[in-house]
Amino acid sequence: MKPTAEIIAIGSELLSGYIVDTNSSHISRVLSLGGIQLSFISAVGDDEEVISAIVTSALSRSDIVFTTGGLGPTIDDKTRASVALATNRQLVFEHDLLMQIESRFSNWGRKMSKNNMRQAYMPDGAIPIENPVGTAPCFIVEHDQSRVICLPGVPREMKYILDHEVMPYLARVFPSTDVIKTRVLYTVGVGESVVDSKIGHLEEMSNPVVGLAAHQGIVDIRITATGSSEKEADQLICSVEEETRAHLGDVIFGADGQSLASVVLGKLENSGHTLSVVESGTSGDLARKLVVADNGKGVFQAGILLSHFSSNDNCDVERDMEDMIQSYSTNLESNFVIASAVYEKENDIVIGVALFKSDDKSMITKARGFGGHVKYAGEWAANVGLNLLRDYDM
Repeated sequence: MKPTAEIIAIGSELLSGYIVDTNSSHISRVLSLGGIQLSFISAVGDDEEVISAIVTSALSRSDIVFTTGGLGPTIDDKTRASVALATNRQLVFEHDLLMQIESRFSNWGRKMSKNNMRQAYMPDGAIPIENPVGTAPCFIVEHDQSRVICLPGVPREMKYILDHEVMPYLARVFPSTDVIKTRVLYTVGVGESVVDSKIGHLEEMSNPVVGLAAHQGIVDIRITATGSSEKEADQLICSVEEETRAHLGDVIFGADGQSLASVVLGKLENSGHTLSVVESGTSGDLARKLVVADNGKGVFQAGILLSHFSSNDNCDVERDMEDMIQSYSTNLESNFVIASAVYEKENDIVIGVALFKSDDKSMITKARGFGGHVKYAGEWAANVGLNLLRDYDM
């Protein structure tokens, strides 16, 4: 059987909503590549008894329990004591760990504070893991048939130790684990229900596992395969991907991290064309996507952001799009211009987009209602506009 794992993110700041737990998502991706099945992810504040209870529960059902955070020198860093309590051990002072910490501060030209001595304590019998990129030593507690692996909360430190120490350790403990690989396809212009109606039979498979996730005008298709080798997992994914593409065709625009904006800009770059945008009521969602995707190449040339634009009393959105293009395209020396706007009409939200080609003055306009919250409408309009250009025959 494949080993099972879970992650416990520790720190009251994670529960406040001001800090996003990126550690758990990174660990889950690394575990997947190592053939380890993740069953649970939880977050807990800096309470020793609560952390201990969650660790105890995790150990009862999982082979591997990761904790992140709570290994610092301050009073609210509770991981060491909590893991010791959960595994019925005493905290013991490790002189070698103290020497490592002192050496790290010396190399930085700084004097170690007395409270850093707390970091030299570990549960009795734990396997120490040196932290060469920070001050918080980590450790592994092997308890009954399971193990707790305690990692720092600082992402840079966590990633280094996970790659250089923890994954090699797990490869030794679980030498015959399968490989789990994932490929994500991205669709645009169709809803989640339409995608499901086309490939629902693939979502019933057990290996690979196929799942959908809907965003603003974009649907992700995640294909996750388990194999005895990378080659076998790749073959399983390839078979399902081919069938998925056969059913969905060109509504699939990219895969594995490609953005719609990068795909559109790539098409423009290959054809020697440039793009500018005009936006109204969108908070600049379209320009923001293009700036990131362009990364200084110069295919995306300019963006004009208007707080509000309306050229007629009847709120004819398509006419507004035409007028917006005509009003501003002369100031934008690009081959293509996309206009994007969001309108709030009483209790309704309407988005409008237009695509203008400067050499022949041709224009495509589109207006549609939006049923979600207005703060998401700008991103939806941006994706509709980008898809108009993606579908344009150059």
